[in-house]
Amino acid sequence: MTLQSDRRAGAGRSTAPARAGARAGSGAPGTRRGRRTPREPGGAMRLVCGAAWAVLVVGALPIPIVGSGSVLHLHGGADAAGGPEGSGAAAASVVVTPGWIAGWALMVVAMMWPLMVPLANRIATGAFVRWRIVLPVVAVAVSTALWVGFGVVAGLIAQLAAVPVGSLWWQLLALVVAAVATRSAWRARLLARCQKTPPIAPGGRRGIRSAAVAGFAEWRRCAVLCGPLMLAMVPGHGLVVLAAASLAVWWEARHPRAWRDRMPPALIVVAALGAVGTALLGVSGLGGFGASGVAGVGGIGG
Repeated sequence: MTLQSDRRAGAGRSTAPARAGARAGSGAPGTRRGRRTPREPGGAMRLVCGAAWAVLVVGALPIPIVGSGSVLHLHGGADAAGGPEGSGAAAASVVVTPGWIAGWALMVVAMMWPLMVPLANRIATGAFVRWRIVLPVVAVAVSTALWVGFGVVAGLIAQLAAVPVGSLWWQLLALVVAAVATRSAWRARLLARCQKTPPIAPGGRRGIRSAAVAGFAEWRRCAVLCGPLMLAMVPGHGLVVLAAASLAVWWEARHPRAWRDRMPPALIVVAALGAVGTALLGVSGLGGFGASGVAGVGGIGG
């Protein structure tokens, strides 16, 4: 009996290291492999957003043209057509050109991509390793393309209506609608749903399709919540307008309290004051690359 007990004990000791090795190889919790976390794309998206903001800010600065008395504005301004709105010179109307579309897309990246970071991170966390970049890219690309299409449609409407570049009444009307919309109780329920992501397959064709659906759902909610503020950017806007509107949507996404939050309406008021100041002072604005490249004629600067 004693000999058999010793053999059983020895067999148990000999198999214990093998079991421990098997657990380590399978990536069980507590092992080095189990502690690895998927790399999130949010960091790269924030870097791209920062670069877009840098281009927009630099584009708002006047660049003197050597050998001539004119000034080049990459994004145009309220003085793009020779003076602020209401001056004797005829104001240039909004014209949708490839340069206009490029400027609008740049503004979408700067303003809307920070709102897409949580979605991209959630998709990457639940995806297979080889799909942790592809699926977030699909969702972000779909949402970005829809925002660009939104801008093109609004720009064509402004072009048909002969809305002048940097139109003050267009900006103020859109900002008033955005401020009134913040007082809706229905808005609070929609903000709460923004924190949820539709089911997304971890890879393959189903993953691509479900990521595209998630990108569309993200844009649809954002278009309802941020649409009026984005419309204010169509004919043109100053740096203060873009910064205040961006802070308003970012704040609301981070603090989804709707009518109980006074910060978004206050930032919208700051944007309105910035629009009035830009129009009165004739300061160059941001928004899009001019059709001709000189003085932003046909761009969405304002």
